[in-house]
Amino acid sequence: MNTIRKSEFNREMKGLVIPSVLQMLVGNSFSLVNMLMVTSLGDGAVAVTAAAGRISFILSMILTAVYGMTAYMTQYYGKQQYTLMRATFGFMLLIGIGMSLLAFVVVSTWKEPILTLFIKDAELIPLGVQYVTIMAFVFLISAIRDAYAQALGSIGKVKVTLYVGLFAMAVNIVLDYGLIYGKLGFPELGVAGAAWGTLISSGISLLFLFVFIYSKSYYFNIGARELFSFPVKLRKQVLKTISPLVFHEGMWSIGNMLYAVAFGSLGIAALTTFQLANTLQGYFMMGIHGFAYAAKVMIGQKLGQDNQELAMDYGRRFTRISVIIGIVISVVLVIVSPFVSLVFPKLSAEVHASLGNVLLLQALAMTAFFLNNVWIVGMFRAGGDNLFTMNMILITTWGIALPAVFVGAYVLHLPLEWVYGLFLCEEISKALIGYRRYRSQRWMRNLVGTIPDSPSATASL
Repeated sequence: MNTIRKSEFNREMKGLVIPSVLQMLVGNSFSLVNMLMVTSLGDGAVAVTAAAGRISFILSMILTAVYGMTAYMTQYYGKQQYTLMRATFGFMLLIGIGMSLLAFVVVSTWKEPILTLFIKDAELIPLGVQYVTIMAFVFLISAIRDAYAQALGSIGKVKVTLYVGLFAMAVNIVLDYGLIYGKLGFPELGVAGAAWGTLISSGISLLFLFVFIYSKSYYFNIGARELFSFPVKLRKQVLKTISPLVFHEGMWSIGNMLYAVAFGSLGIAALTTFQLANTLQGYFMMGIHGFAYAAKVMIGQKLGQDNQELAMDYGRRFTRISVIIGIVISVVLVIVSPFVSLVFPKLSAEVHASLGNVLLLQALAMTAFFLNNVWIVGMFRAGGDNLFTMNMILITTWGIALPAVFVGAYVLHLPLEWVYGLFLCEEISKALIGYRRYRSQRWMRNLVGTIPDSPSATASL
């Protein structure tokens, strides 16, 4: 029995993890390519993109919370309730568009005051305003594109978004090179060129995704009427489930913005180091994001089928995988940290020195990063355990790490590496609390078990 389970687990996991990791590689490549090309313009240019990145990060995290509705889609898909699955997507897309429009208005109206939170050098503010003005339009495009991508991912259909992403990444690289440096017949726009490259490639990826989904009637090819087709009773249930997640992601992303404010108070070099470390960390964590995605889909489907025993068995397997990969990546980080500055030759010596030290600190906490992703984003979210994760964020981010970072930066005036060590207290404390929750099994809930089957709800696609 265990051999059959292991074989089934490995087969299904590989089918989800490999395309998901490739998709993560593509998604992270946008920010990495922008960062690599902008670093040649100096520390100030990186600091500007870092500040703008914190703004878009808040929206992306709130939208990630809205995409928590995909837990319902996964379980509806597992029960073959396709009509409700599509109706849930319509509701999710509607809310995502509304959130992105609100963010567009806020950022477009208060660009300068927001940027001054991060950047203390007045000469860099106009550059930041120019960059953010363009990036605000990316919010609208990304919200729609990512809603379709998340919905397809929730039912294990990630290949189409991977192919579209690969094409968009190639376009982004060409446009960044041309528009930042004035190559290939394009005007030289500097930092603003990176924003234009992201905007155009994002628009192309959305267009291609639309063409594929609607020309082939592919799963989520919903019409305008289906945006409002989700039953009111179920809307209340879904909103009750995701509201803590929206608050969780919102508070966590605002906390991350405030971390950037604290590091910005230490100087442009410190903010540049913080941004580079976060970007590189995202690349090192691609693998575990793939496993977290697989855990969410595989465990979510088992919970929807009311198979608690197999869901927990899968949970144990994903936890062991996270520990092993976390240790391996930690060793890799220790090995490459002395040489990573060679990738950014145009940055200051101060950034080069501090970045290597920060990567060593990341290596110490990498297993905690990995476990937190698989537990929180994968398992807990599969069971809609969002109220618990909301409370955990309030404790670990706002109760522990954020106060420690601000005291270290503003009161004790500690060096960057010490402040970054305090920043990592969030992940360590989160892993300790998350472990107890994982062992309790209280996160394992069937979100759709009370919904009766009906001919319309189970109609085949």
